[in-house]
Parts: sequence; structure tokens; C-alpha cells
Amino acid sequence: MMNIILIGARGAGKSKVSRSLSKQSEIPVVSTDSVAVYETGGIPIPKFVENNGWKAFRELEYSILQKLQNANGIILDCGGGILFDLDESGNEVLSERKLDLLRKIGRIVYLERGIEELVEKVKGDKTRPDLSKITTYRSILEKRLPVYQEAAHFKLNLTKLSKEEAAEKILDWIGIKSKSI
Repeated sequence: MMNIILIGARGAGKSKVSRSLSKQSEIPVVSTDSVAVYETGGIPIPKFVENNGWKAFRELEYSILQKLQNANGIILDCGGGILFDLDESGNEVLSERKLDLLRKIGRIVYLERGIEELVEKVKGDKTRPDLSKITTYRSILEKRLPVYQEAAHFKLNLTKLSKEEAAEKILDWIGIKSKSI
């Protein structure tokens, strides 16, 4: 069975859509962020990043994807930065190695929302670590959104869709019958 990989910005709705997809398809969800917390012995991601930095977190994501490359029949709910690594200067760059693994693992679905909508959704959310002390989330999004688009096999704008409708569209695209009808 094919794996479904959900990518998109922080706040796009990947976790909600993945749960709805799972409910409709009976395919289990694996969250890269949940696995990361598990792998660090329960340390929340903001704390891990604070203690170890983003570069270490991006390495952790890569090791998680390596472990999942032979997975079969999962919905992979990816953290917003899954497609990125940091260069020597600490700038975000496309992670070819992670993208290659994601493409090996399954079909990539980009869950898209507008920048304004995303900025509003994550404002003041303390469960999410700061992406940068200097750069605004808006400018990070401006760089990331085209990368998500390029990486995806399928793009779905969630602005006017419920999580259930989004899940149905993804299942239709993949050719899996919804079990909840």
C-alpha cells in the first residue's frame, strides 16, 4: 500500500487532515514531530531546539525519515520544516536528502493556505518553537511556500475546505475509497 505524506507550513492543518484521512481510510498516522519527541526521550521540540539548535533538529528529522523509508501503508504528518536543512551560515535551504527520502517513502501532498491565514493561525502559539529570533514567520513562509509547491505530487488549498473534505480529495486523488461513507 502506498504511503501518503502531508507537507505544508506550520499551521496549515497537516495534523487535523492526517487524523481525518486516517479515520476515513483506516490508515495509521505517523507524525514526524511526535516521533522526534519520542526519540529525544520526551523532550518537547521547543526545548530540544532551545538546547540543541535547529541544525540538530533537522538532523533528527533526517534520521526519522531514514527509519521510515521502508514503511508501508502510513500517513506521514510532517513538521513544517521537513523539507529544509541549514547551510553553514544557518540559513534554511532545500534539503535534497530529505526530499529524496520523502519521495521514496510515498506520494507528497502539499496542504496549502495563504500567508495571512498561516501567520494568524500560529500567532502566540507557545507549543511551537520560534523559527528564528530575527526573521519573521511571514518572510520564512515567503521562502518556504514555493519549495513546498515544487516538492509536492499533489497540491490542495485548504482555505475553503473542511478537514473531512480535504481528506476525501486526497483519497480520491490516490484512488482509495473512503471507509466512512
